[in-house]
Amino acid sequence: MNKLQQPLRNVGIVIPAFNEAHNLHRVLDTLCGVKWLAQIVVVDDGSTDGTLDVAERYATRDPRVLALYSPQNQGKAAAMLFGVRALQTDVVIFLDADLISLQSHHLWQLYHPVETGTYEMTLAVFRHGGFLTDASHRLAPNLSGQRCLARQAAESVLKPLAGTRYGVEVGLSIYAKRQKWMVKKVVWLGVTHVMKEQKRKGVAGLYQRHQMYSQIMMVWLAAQKPILSYLYSSIDHSRTRSHIYETSRG
Repeated sequence: MNKLQQPLRNVGIVIPAFNEAHNLHRVLDTLCGVKWLAQIVVVDDGSTDGTLDVAERYATRDPRVLALYSPQNQGKAAAMLFGVRALQTDVVIFLDADLISLQSHHLWQLYHPVETGTYEMTLAVFRHGGFLTDASHRLAPNLSGQRCLARQAAESVLKPLAGTRYGVEVGLSIYAKRQKWMVKKVVWLGVTHVMKEQKRKGVAGLYQRHQMYSQIMMVWLAAQKPILSYLYSSIDHSRTRSHIYETSRG
């Protein structure tokens, strides 16, 4: 039986971003046109390009947008956790910063099953957006970074994962399974994202993908121990404290 007692309202977006100055504007253009969103938080996780400039530019136009900045790259899970802690909403939607062809109805598809109380979490899988991303989501849908769940639950699960850099999606899926959550896979037609090999050419892109899958495997192996005990004991929690983040460069 579903454990949610009542529908969840007030939706916030969290976008962890690292060197996404050339991609972030596409996502924010769509989000700023969605009136039912209460907050839009972009966490620049130590970027060396103009990612923060892009986020701050949108923040001056739309009061719902909040640009947060980390002077040092902490990893995706830590950025997601800080973004969640900045929200004042019941529900959080996590989005990647490099999405292509995102539309407002995709967000509603992700949010509605959680809003009604039917599911504790949803995740989006891409179809007909690009050959490589379609194939990736068919083979490993649990690696999707596009998810919706209760904000409080998201904070709880992200705390032990905040020391990982690429294993957060696997950790979220493992946690959901152990909690016996109802999880719905939502098909996003026409959506894709920029592949790592496109962002960093040649050997650098392949190396980054290797790092990603190594971290994912570490999270999966660690989760074989009861209730993620390994993660709790091995993570340096001092790296996840919110005081390392700043709202500006200063």
